[in-house]
Amino acid sequence: MNPYGTRMREHYAKHRATELAAIADPESFFEGLGLQIEAEIDTLADQIAGPSDPSEGYLERVGRLSEARISAESEVLRLHMTPGLASPPSL
Repeated sequence: MNPYGTRMREHYAKHRATELAAIADPESFFEGLGLQIEAEIDTLADQIAGPSDPSEGYLERVGRLSEARISAESEVLRLHMTPGLASPPSL
């Protein structure tokens, strides 16, 4: 299970205990959810970062990509952790 799956399992245990109890196979559910979240973050980070600029230096590029990743991670996790904004996948 990736870190996003672990984080969501902890979130469900703390804030969504009733929903967690209804999940037949929590290990598979959170493994799949973690992979889904990771894919959503990757896609959004690429969109936020946009194309590379040939005149962009190495440190500028690393900063731009890091900032895009942090923003994407924050947004995707917020959507998955706020009830009603995103429903969990049916696994």
